[in-house]
Amino acid sequence: MEIIVQSVAVDLDEIVLDLNVRGYALIRSEANQHALTEAAVRFGAHVGAAWVGVRVLEAHGSQEWLPRHTEQLDDPEPLRYFALGCLSASTSGGATCLYDGRIAARALLKSRPEMAQVRIAYSTAWRPTSSTHPLIVETPEHGLTLRFRSALETNAVCEPLPASLSEASMYTEVEAALSEAIAVVHRWRPGDLLVVDNRAMIHAREPFTGSRRMIRYRYDDPHFRTVIIAR
Repeated sequence: MEIIVQSVAVDLDEIVLDLNVRGYALIRSEANQHALTEAAVRFGAHVGAAWVGVRVLEAHGSQEWLPRHTEQLDDPEPLRYFALGCLSASTSGGATCLYDGRIAARALLKSRPEMAQVRIAYSTAWRPTSSTHPLIVETPEHGLTLRFRSALETNAVCEPLPASLSEASMYTEVEAALSEAIAVVHRWRPGDLLVVDNRAMIHAREPFTGSRRMIRYRYDDPHFRTVIIAR
């Protein structure tokens, strides 16, 4: 069902500034789906998004890290923004970790200029789409930045790699550069809405215990339109 939401004039310039400089921003809201979605839609209207895909994510503990990744790499151009809202936090763990892809890209090119030649094809079990991206891209918004997902079966590193690199060493060096580029470890509170510039940041999630309920918002998601942002 598509819900029509009228655009609301809200001064979110400071949020946009945080996103441009830091790559992320935090908005506080009441801890219910209506309030979080209203806040998410107001942000979307402010940055000119036409719609947002909304999905409630419920999970009951995980001993695994969610791998580091840029959101929706199976599309030709990853989303500019997504947001995560917290309805209820886990008992322990579950922090979202954000890594600055701009810092990591510069560090990799300084130590390994040949990383500029690396290309990886990405697919997913959830959709039939796939796309190939350079490891390091130059964007109009941020200049050089990283476009990356940790090693998974749905990744395919394009051959040939530079002679000085193996696939294993490439992943090891990228992961090390990201570890040095950690920007924030966000520990969730109910009512948090964390907005992320997906073209600047790489994100991951810690293991956690207990149950948690989150809402994911993807702005101008080509696959999923839940809320149309009226002009």
